[in-house]
Amino acid sequence: MNFMDDLTVDQVTAFHAQVMNSDGGDDRLFSETGLHQMVFSANRIEGIFPRAAFAFFSLVAYPVYREGNSRTALLVAEMILSRNGFTLEDSNADMAPLVQGIASFTLEQADIEEWLHTHYKKHLTCDLF
Repeated sequence: MNFMDDLTVDQVTAFHAQVMNSDGGDDRLFSETGLHQMVFSANRIEGIFPRAAFAFFSLVAYPVYREGNSRTALLVAEMILSRNGFTLEDSNADMAPLVQGIASFTLEQADIEEWLHTHYKKHLTCDLF
């Protein structure tokens, strides 16, 4: 059984602030209820990749901020994966088609999960005693 830390609204908010500080834009919250619902629902999902895919898909498909949802979604998904030892294998991997696919309703959450499985790999660490 994998242990996963719960995602928090504060973490998502901090990532969004980071995106807005870096890229600029309208930083207003569009749906506080939507943000809380996404976090609550994500935390009920077992499995690292399904949780990361859900968070990514949800923030893009059901925006909670005026701007910066897809960039925030990427940071949240990366955090979920990196906390569990997964890193992006190909630094040139382009997530723009995922965002476009979600926005055009041609991709589903399962497609995002498959993409994450393909591009993120677990790196083993050697613990020295």
